[in-house]
Amino acid sequence: MLPMNGACPVCQSRDVSQAFVKHEIPYFTCGECGFGFSTPPGNANLDNTLHDFEDVYLRYLEPDRADEKNFSGLVRWMSRFAAIEGATFLDVGCGSGKLVRHLRRHSIDACGLEPSAALYERFLAHEPYFFHGTLDEFARAHGRTFDIVAAFDVIEHVPDPAHLLHGLGKIVREGGTIFLSTPDAGSPVARLLGRWWHHYNHYHLSYLSRSVVERMARREGLEPLDCSRRGRYRSVGYAIGHVLNFVCGVSRPGVVRYLDRVYLPINTFDIMHQALRKRSCRG
Repeated sequence: MLPMNGACPVCQSRDVSQAFVKHEIPYFTCGECGFGFSTPPGNANLDNTLHDFEDVYLRYLEPDRADEKNFSGLVRWMSRFAAIEGATFLDVGCGSGKLVRHLRRHSIDACGLEPSAALYERFLAHEPYFFHGTLDEFARAHGRTFDIVAAFDVIEHVPDPAHLLHGLGKIVREGGTIFLSTPDAGSPVARLLGRWWHHYNHYHLSYLSRSVVERMARREGLEPLDCSRRGRYRSVGYAIGHVLNFVCGVSRPGVVRYLDRVYLPINTFDIMHQALRKRSCRG
């Protein structure tokens, strides 16, 4: 089912057509800007209870042996474009809060915002530097800006990415930096696998390429600084479980748990990390 107005959420073009259907969810593409999106009957990102999430999804959120290595590498990349030390940092869609806790252990003034009630209650509710709600609600309630705003693995989970990017631009200070990551729908892997690309799943509502993100960013007065395709250390057991859950639609067999101890650097070059700087109104 198309959006009620039949228009692309990013560019408002009506040149929108259905690309395919997967697991009874229709997926659409805009012929004008290339943005892709799905229209599932509900929003699992917000509607799910803790028991509704797949085991591999919850394992992604739990503490992991590779967290320190992965987050240290991520901070080194961010430090190329912003002064992390001494900065105020907001992690939007912080999930289980692992990045915020990593930053705070290194004396960074970081806090996190999570819209999912289930995830907030399970992972975040007992720590004062985590907040529950949408970005719009947080901005209205707190009325402050941050030196750095991050939204890692977030923008693909919302039906209107342009609105989210607008909100990120409003809450970062002039001259501040936005960091985000999202699956790259324009990557060779995505194009090769088509509908069988594992990012086409019921949690992801928006599918963006580098050009789509940069188009939205410039419209919001944000200057693109970098686009990298960073890998992460993952256990082999997790990687197998992810493919089984989100490609094959089956649960991970118990025997795979023996591979949870084996970690490898994994990079399929279909995730993009982008750095954007908010331009000063004075120049």
